[in-house]
Amino acid sequence: MTSSDSPAPATDRYRQGMPVIDLYIERGTERVPADGGYHVLHEGELVGSFRSLRAAQRDYHHRQETLGYSPPPCVLPSIEERLRNEDLERDLMRSASYWAESHRFGGGGGKLRHR
Repeated sequence: MTSSDSPAPATDRYRQGMPVIDLYIERGTERVPADGGYHVLHEGELVGSFRSLRAAQRDYHHRQETLGYSPPPCVLPSIEERLRNEDLERDLMRSASYWAESHRFGGGGGKLRHR
């Protein structure tokens, strides 16, 4: 195995994709050549290779539009649900703060504590 065939180090790896339509941008993974470029894959097949991430993303978004995929709309929680979540978060923070500080208020220890 030559150095050009070895996989890229973990810091040089990149992967962006949408599993729903099996469209990915990859660099330094087992599925693409180890040439340092960004590669667009659709359904496991290499459909484009680019030197820069920006060019790969342009192709990626163009293919996404061509396939007609758009992500589902984001459903926002109701005001009541958001208030419940904020109250819960506040209670958890109070509890964590109390227990983080509670060691300061224990009354010491030692042999004669319970006499």
